[in-house]
Amino acid sequence: MAASSATPHTTGCVYNAPMPQDMLGNTVGLDANGALARNLKHLAESRQFTLGPMPVQDFLDEFLPESGHGGRGGMLSSEAAFSAVPTRGESSADIYRPLIAALNKMSSKQSRCPGFVFEDVASRSAHPRRLGHMKPHICCFVQEHAEEALRADYTSRVELGFAEFFLQVQPDPRHDFYHDPAPTASPVARAAHQLGQDYDPEDDVSLHVLEGGKALGQHIAYVQEVFTRQFRIFFFTVSLAGPCARFFRWDRSGCIVSESFDIHERPDLLCEFLWRFSQASVISRGHDTTVDRALPEHEVLFRTLVEEETSLQLGLIGEALARAIAQHYEPGKVMIVHVPAEGETLRHRRFLISRPVMSAFSLAGRGTRGYWAVDLTCRAVVFLKDTWRSRSLEELEGDTLRYLNDADVRNVPFLVAHGDVLAATHATCRTEYQGTKTDEYTSQVWVCRVGDKAARVTRRRHYRLVLGPVGYDLRFFQGADELLHATYDVFIAMVDALRKDSRVHRDISAGNVILARERGSEPNSRRKGYLIDWETSSHVDDAGLALKPGRAGTWEFMSIKMLSDVHGSERQTIEDDMESLLYVVLYCALLWLPHNVSDRELSETYTRFFEFSTVHRGVAVGGDAKASNAYNRRYTRDIVFDCSAMKAWLDTIMDYCSPRRGAEKGKWTPDHVDAFWSHFLNTQALDRHGRVAHRLERNQPQETVSSDSDSDSDDSDETSTEAHQSTGGSVEHSPTTVHPRDPSSVRERPPPQIPTNPGSDARQPAAAGRAAKRTTPPAAGADSASRPKRTRVIQPKTSRRQPPDPSTLRRSQRIQEQQSRSKAEEPVPAPRPSGRQAKTVASGTRLGQFSRTARGRGRGRGAASRK
Repeated sequence: MAASSATPHTTGCVYNAPMPQDMLGNTVGLDANGALARNLKHLAESRQFTLGPMPVQDFLDEFLPESGHGGRGGMLSSEAAFSAVPTRGESSADIYRPLIAALNKMSSKQSRCPGFVFEDVASRSAHPRRLGHMKPHICCFVQEHAEEALRADYTSRVELGFAEFFLQVQPDPRHDFYHDPAPTASPVARAAHQLGQDYDPEDDVSLHVLEGGKALGQHIAYVQEVFTRQFRIFFFTVSLAGPCARFFRWDRSGCIVSESFDIHERPDLLCEFLWRFSQASVISRGHDTTVDRALPEHEVLFRTLVEEETSLQLGLIGEALARAIAQHYEPGKVMIVHVPAEGETLRHRRFLISRPVMSAFSLAGRGTRGYWAVDLTCRAVVFLKDTWRSRSLEELEGDTLRYLNDADVRNVPFLVAHGDVLAATHATCRTEYQGTKTDEYTSQVWVCRVGDKAARVTRRRHYRLVLGPVGYDLRFFQGADELLHATYDVFIAMVDALRKDSRVHRDISAGNVILARERGSEPNSRRKGYLIDWETSSHVDDAGLALKPGRAGTWEFMSIKMLSDVHGSERQTIEDDMESLLYVVLYCALLWLPHNVSDRELSETYTRFFEFSTVHRGVAVGGDAKASNAYNRRYTRDIVFDCSAMKAWLDTIMDYCSPRRGAEKGKWTPDHVDAFWSHFLNTQALDRHGRVAHRLERNQPQETVSSDSDSDSDDSDETSTEAHQSTGGSVEHSPTTVHPRDPSSVRERPPPQIPTNPGSDARQPAAAGRAAKRTTPPAAGADSASRPKRTRVIQPKTSRRQPPDPSTLRRSQRIQEQQSRSKAEEPVPAPRPSGRQAKTVASGTRLGQFSRTARGRGRGRGAASRK
């Protein structure tokens, strides 16, 4: 067979997956104005997760072992393979253009990389020298994909959706950011050696280090984009500084970089990499084969059911509905995802997905992506969370949800399916899971330091969680009425979890509350609030203190106590979660309800109250404005809302939380707050609509605590509560998730954009706590004749939760008894605030009661109403 006709393995691969988009149809996370900041952030973070330099032959043998089938008759000789590539050039093109010719060289029976082709991608850009528009210099494609990628418009970036690996080139050997130790260095000397070079403005040599650092930051940005555009377990890249090459292997734990080698002196090493890559299976090339292309009939089913669900949740028709559907669906891009089914047999449940509503834009970390999905078992719309969890987690998020469901905790998602992702859909045993490998090499003798601290690499495993219902982010509430009713629903969930499962959430945030309208409801009825993302929750001891110490949650909404925790020893309580919920309401009210605060004053208040942080002994601390407001209401006393009842609620809850008068002392308890809140909702008139979008006016980025590599800051995905990486001038606001193990990392973030009202032309819905982005209107769906029959959601038949630990039951009982004894008297509802007194119908229920809906959903029957 001629070398040019060799066909690489591509069965089971999905390429060029949809990415989330913003309100204008732009791909989220790729704003050109923020490219430099993103690249510098990538470079700084890489110091924490890069291991190297690994001996080149070891790299090849470990990560691309010889396939063992077939001979090497189709392999071109490596002798003088790259002799035409110059040692240095005036530009990168002087290096990579002759390199492309060498890579693509073939005869009738031999080639460098059979079945693959190398293309100049860097020149395929409308602005090839401008950050944010640049593309890798050379991409390796399967032949058929190269043709599709090269047909795309220069403004698109689909090349990274099809790339098998890429090569990035610097024209000068001095532009290599890494500096290998001497070959004769002792193990002690290697351990102390700084692999990554530091920039010194007083040193002329550092100008080259600066160029190398900028190039590496851009290199990492390309890798991160590949992980977002493809379904990847890992990814290979090659960098060259002049003729000096390095191999890279990237996964969600970090990166392993090889020693440098000269392609003039050792052309055999690069040729060996190319040959082994061409013989590798799709799994060995890093693809996730548990995602498949859907059939045409599956795409019709997906679009039809997503249209029904979107219409139910938003009450839209026509073009407005089409725009909302585009948040979840891209025509021709529907995939089948396999999620492990619980039980002894090696079965999978299949779900249809298309465009994610969120995707993490950091490389090392959980890499969380969230989708509206269609369950092929029962034809219902659910939410699918795809993430890379830490192997150190004591309890999977799906297990936590099952415990909460079995305990009849109200207003939390119901579990559909979950599990660690098998290595392949045909895996022969449960022990073959998709996991990271970078973490396996941290103790190797060749590992050098890359930064001031030793690398911190987290062991991760691929995990999927499917839950319901789907809904829209709390930040898209319609008015004060929906805001206070939905957050009261969340309050019920918090207290239920404490009393029935001895658990505190620890990450109460605006992004962790979704609004969902139940099937059978009136089109414009009030939506229900659900508390999601229980991954960082913790059981409590007899005193109500979380068993897990330290921070976990979202900086903007943390309690004063947790923000001032310098030593990481504080343990959260239900009172901390209640305080966070107060800040969630205040945050939403300030940004999206009409009031008398100017945009300038609002911006200053927002920055000081929600974002400010400083570093004390290497640890980020904050909460000064919150503490000041607790003492004298400095930031809230003069606010006047158009809805007077909104201010009355805030004033009362703040007085309960931080009493200034004796009458409110001792009322910061679940029972007292519930007594006031439920009575308030039953007696006060709250605006159903009237939502506005205030503008935050800030010229300079603000320093905030960011998530570390364990969070999806996005994540953040980075996850947690983050929706998207905030970059550039006009971006969506993404509160900052703080991971308990590294609360002190600081980053800069530009001012947030205030999302407008869902249903408008600038709609920006979100699903299951994640902010979704508008796309262009999709193609028309199936007609009514082809509309599939909708069936009720059926929970998977799994074993019921094992009998709870007796100590957990005793703690729950003691907590309730202690709270009962601590009440000096039966809570008395606060006096009615001034203003309109028209009675409204309340959706909340007292904590001691169960609504019919909650009782059914908690037992795994909550979807019965979704016919």
